[in-house]
Amino acid sequence: MDEQDIKNMWRSASPAPAAAVPLEEAELAKRASRFQRRIARRNFLEYAAALLVCGGFIFYLWEFPDPLMRAGSVLSIIGTLVVVWQLRRRASSRPRPGAQSALPSRDFHRTELMRQRDALRSVWLWYVTPLVPGMVVFRLGVNANPDPSLPFARGWAAEGFIAGVVLVVILINLYGAHKLQRQIDQLDHIDI
Repeated sequence: MDEQDIKNMWRSASPAPAAAVPLEEAELAKRASRFQRRIARRNFLEYAAALLVCGGFIFYLWEFPDPLMRAGSVLSIIGTLVVVWQLRRRASSRPRPGAQSALPSRDFHRTELMRQRDALRSVWLWYVTPLVPGMVVFRLGVNANPDPSLPFARGWAAEGFIAGVVLVVILINLYGAHKLQRQIDQLDHIDI
């Protein structure tokens, strides 16, 4: 057995590169519709959470007389409204084009995957950043208030926990963007 025989055996034992898998237009249309429904559900939950957050901070405006806590509540409400606006602008679900559209389902689905991926990659900018001023001012009010009956944790441990939650939110969204990128890559290797 010579060197060329060994190379040939090695090549024959190695798996062949993945061939492009054909996919029907109907299957792509189904995938695109399922993805858009998932985005619509996610956004509905985000909007519901925003209502709860705003309601909570409106309650804090009346419940706690500390000026920093009130200012933080107002900033948190404004930040939440900015997040809702940005979510609608950047990551809302879009209706799939009809059958008579010139845009194939593959192109529509790929465009939507890319749009959602980009929104998740930049979540730190449009989702987290608008909430930071309200959180900081509110927490300053909590930590400066000597009233021990306040129902909020104080000190570095509480601040660290909040920072940890923010970091986890960013990391989860970056992971989601990575998963969407893998779907885009798979879609790019599909024959239609």
